[in-house]
Amino acid sequence: KDVAIKVLRPGIREQFARDIETYEWAAAHLEALGGEAARLRPQLVIANLKRWTLRELDLRREAASASELKDAMVAVEGYTIPTIDWDRTSGRVLTLEWVDGVKISDIDALKAAGHDLNKLAEKLVLTFLRQAISEGFFHADMHQGNLFVRADGTIVAIDFGIMGRINRQARFWLAEILYGLTTGNYKRVAEIHFEAQYVPSYHNVDEFATALRAVGEPTRGKPVSELSVGQMLDSLFAITRDFDMQTQPHLLLLQKTMVMVEGIATSLNPSINMWNVAAPYVGDWIRGELGPEAMLADGLRKQAETLRMIPDLIRRLDEQLPRKGGAPEPPPLPPVQLIWERKGQSNTGRYLLVAALAGALGAAGMWFWG
Repeated sequence: KDVAIKVLRPGIREQFARDIETYEWAAAHLEALGGEAARLRPQLVIANLKRWTLRELDLRREAASASELKDAMVAVEGYTIPTIDWDRTSGRVLTLEWVDGVKISDIDALKAAGHDLNKLAEKLVLTFLRQAISEGFFHADMHQGNLFVRADGTIVAIDFGIMGRINRQARFWLAEILYGLTTGNYKRVAEIHFEAQYVPSYHNVDEFATALRAVGEPTRGKPVSELSVGQMLDSLFAITRDFDMQTQPHLLLLQKTMVMVEGIATSLNPSINMWNVAAPYVGDWIRGELGPEAMLADGLRKQAETLRMIPDLIRRLDEQLPRKGGAPEPPPLPPVQLIWERKGQSNTGRYLLVAALAGALGAAGMWFWG
């Protein structure tokens, strides 16, 4: 039978090890300069990049991720994952079901085949939300080359080397943030940022809510085609700076994937409004998960003592989950000797390193995000 085979390029693991060592060196020096560079936490970003990519270099892990996501999405109509041929899969070779379909980037071919592009765009957004919010396990490399459309309109995803996970607490916060933005409840969105400790407690929650409103209100109700994404991102970045918000490395894959999904959806339907598509799903999930019946069932499944918790606080008082935005413990950082700490070295060139280091990290970012 026809299958697809993916083979790890010879020497790629060794090449990656050399490259990541350079990025770790650059990140350590950049962060040591303090200020804005330290707030962006480049060392943790690179540490997470290293962890994600090491997983991608083991094709058995990729096969396992594909199998896990296939099980999670089996009941979702119009979206599927190729079946893994485990007997012909190893750490360096992945064998899976062949996919006959049109690349989702080939708009002319999709139209010629009679596909409804608007439905495809909505299906893509909703399946991503299902993965991220309902399952907490999502395909984090959803660029146009990894998505196909079969003759019956089913979206087929491939390439599961990069996968993202977010725990239950983080999913609650994510859902409430998305729903708050779609409904214009900026006060609640601001409160969640403080609860998750994304914003330091010495700031004022109402001032942060006003800052969010300044970014969110101009975008509500408008199709993406009428928005300046660059201007919006610039405004959001200014907010993070003004309110001393640090980079959350565990959410980088989620943020990256959201941008990818939006890009593909708008290529299929330039007039799509992402908020309008997402709002019903997110609202239903919140009601299902946080409503009285759902909380009671959840408590019965776990521990009897959970039933004694005040319903409004149940999702915030689980001591088994990390508090800071649902973040896991940060990975260990490699020891890096800074240039200006070496014997016989002066501090003269310390700040002259900034441009070179920024360039190195920029190259890393382009390689990863590309």
